[in-house]
Amino acid sequence: MNCKWIIGLDSSFLDIAHDAWSRAHPELLIKRIIIPQDSQYRFDLESLKDLPENDGTAFVAIDERFGNFKRAELMQAVMNHRIKLASFISPRAAVAGNVQVGPNTFIGDNAVVGLGSRIGYNSVLLPGSRVGAGVQIRNSCWIEGAAVIGDAAQIGGFCILRNGAVVAPRIEIGQGCELGWPQHYNKDIRAKTFFDPRYSSPIYTYGR
Repeated sequence: MNCKWIIGLDSSFLDIAHDAWSRAHPELLIKRIIIPQDSQYRFDLESLKDLPENDGTAFVAIDERFGNFKRAELMQAVMNHRIKLASFISPRAAVAGNVQVGPNTFIGDNAVVGLGSRIGYNSVLLPGSRVGAGVQIRNSCWIEGAAVIGDAAQIGGFCILRNGAVVAPRIEIGQGCELGWPQHYNKDIRAKTFFDPRYSSPIYTYGR
């Protein structure tokens, strides 16, 4: 029986991903692999050394913590161990034709992805999220379940769209933004802008 290793931190998203893979692919042997971190948030990768390269594929399941960078970091570590990565598309998602999906992408139950959209690698579309036609979501994004992205919008890499964020058609969201206010976003947003629900004004960051 082929193996599927669901690799990540001990978190709710690891549980979500493991459950989703198990329900969608009962023919696979699904194994959960928890990666510990030390006090400096460095990964302990010892458990990866025991995984045979040719006996299965992996999915890296880490949530949006640290702006999606920890998920990207662990994804790279898994690739460095020559373990192939797979993407998950729920059989209960509505994915139109000519959609491109990168490796280690998660598209959950009842998510909708419109015609000709492109989802970059290592991005997560949680159950119920809605993506219009011709949308480009770049790498390592996190889209929550009640978020909506209009036709032909562009979402920069490492962005987070929280529940209730509605991006209007043809809007461009810069890299590393967090849209945390449940509202319509109908103007382009510069990179590294944070709409934190704890504050009444956006937070702008500068530099690297």
